[in-house]
Amino acid sequence: MKKYIYTFAAVFLLGIMQSCSSYLEESNPNELSTDTYWKNLEDSESNLTSVYSAMLHTYVLSIAEEFNRTDLAYPGRRTRPTGQYLAWYQQRVTSDNRELGDAWDAKYQVIWRANQVIEGLESMDAEFKADPIWTRQMAEARFFRGLMHFYLHANFNEGKIVIRDAVPVAPEDFTKPTSSSEEVIKFFREDLEFAYANLPAQGKTIARVDAAVAATILGTSYLYEGKPTEAIPYFKDVITNSAYGLSLEQDPGKVFPSGGDFSSESIFEINYADNFRPEDTFFNEASFQNRLARRTGPTGKNTEANINFGGAAWVVPSAWLTYQYMQEHLEMDPSDARNYVDNDITKPLKNNSLRASHSIALVNDETSVYYGYTAPQSFAFGGTLFSLFKKYTNHLNGNTAEDDTNTSGWKSGRNVVVNRLSGVYLMYAECLASTDIPKAVGLVNEIRKRWGLIPLDAGTFNETTFMDQLMYHEYPLELSLEGFSTRSIDLRRWGVAQQRFQDLSTQVYGLADYTYTRTNGKTAKRKKSLLELGSGATPFSEYTEAADAWASGYNGYLPLPQSETLNNQNAN
Repeated sequence: MKKYIYTFAAVFLLGIMQSCSSYLEESNPNELSTDTYWKNLEDSESNLTSVYSAMLHTYVLSIAEEFNRTDLAYPGRRTRPTGQYLAWYQQRVTSDNRELGDAWDAKYQVIWRANQVIEGLESMDAEFKADPIWTRQMAEARFFRGLMHFYLHANFNEGKIVIRDAVPVAPEDFTKPTSSSEEVIKFFREDLEFAYANLPAQGKTIARVDAAVAATILGTSYLYEGKPTEAIPYFKDVITNSAYGLSLEQDPGKVFPSGGDFSSESIFEINYADNFRPEDTFFNEASFQNRLARRTGPTGKNTEANINFGGAAWVVPSAWLTYQYMQEHLEMDPSDARNYVDNDITKPLKNNSLRASHSIALVNDETSVYYGYTAPQSFAFGGTLFSLFKKYTNHLNGNTAEDDTNTSGWKSGRNVVVNRLSGVYLMYAECLASTDIPKAVGLVNEIRKRWGLIPLDAGTFNETTFMDQLMYHEYPLELSLEGFSTRSIDLRRWGVAQQRFQDLSTQVYGLADYTYTRTNGKTAKRKKSLLELGSGATPFSEYTEAADAWASGYNGYLPLPQSETLNNQNAN
């Protein structure tokens, strides 16, 4: 981990941090004298750090919950799904769901702290306000306030959420009604535009937000609103502005680096560490560790090392996504040596594409390392667990289990990448789908080249077929389990969710045995471990409940949680 992570420590010692209590319990800076609380820009910098610290909260992104309500993930074993995520998978989340309330409260906690910084900065005199540091701090605080309102608007109550633009003082400040979707958009755009205009091209440390992050979110907000023309200038700026220092990472091993460092295409990344405050409990939302390795990592024992993995496999790839990753081997570029065993063009082609092998673990992947061995050597792939996500596990660096890190599977130091440059390429390509197919295909091909895949032929596409390529191949395979609720929002805004879940609910998959090579050179068999389409042992389908929910009128938005409506009668 980089050294800047330790700058958070002073804020913890000041008692600014809290665990998972409601955002309404945050301390009010108005109770303190501004003469003592805001003496200088160092004081405001410390409080700004508390905003970044609030982003460590698991439920700001709710990755495990949000992706279980998409076509990309399944909650554990097909024979025994994880109850905590079952309502999300079935698209039946109700207002009393605990994780729903946590997701709402975590975002408003970030807003609360951002408002503390904003009001403190506004209370300073003209001399401080003339300082460029003041402007940068204000831009960072307004970015996070705008970002959280954008997240809430995109996911809850058809965009009708509570705008929190000040720290509550009087009782009536707590009980605010929801605003219209249009009012919320106007509010968060003003914050994000201020951030875009006033943030540096690159933050003073790589962990700070900068103008590229603001441009990415602004462009995304216009795309979500169905205004691709307005989104294009922001996406184009992110891609072409050399001041941002961004480029598509050409080394596949660095796209999802296990060491936690930021890659060349990382735009917005939440920085964790397994070696700082390891004594924190794993359900402490102020902890510098996250639980995603536990949620996505393998369960049981490493069969070669004979030790427990430390994972639970509660969030695993869906059958459809797994099969699409498996089929991508048919698109590998035969002229790229990386696609061959030992990177030797005279040897056989690998079973899986580079993108597949860096994204998920498959039983037939015998050329990449997974917890010290190949995937079939280390993991049994039994009990309908035929694939596992890799992006948040510590399966490299010589680890044979999650417990080989400084802590445990419950407390991972792996960073969480929220926005990557390849995602901006795909959104920019989507914006061009109706006006410039060759340019849009060219953007996608730059990503595919990085993974050693054959380029797409622009001449074979029209707007409809190119959008199909984006919706059902490039977006999900490139960005699976990344970002804030990206897949749910995409399926909803494309207007394909109901048909998508209906189609998937009728697709039958089966499992076949797979023969692999053990470390001693002998062959062995992993039974019922290789996914097959339409045949094989233990036939099954997925998403029947989600299909029923959409057919019954579900629209993809989450309801207002009870944590808000019980405390804020005006929100009802």
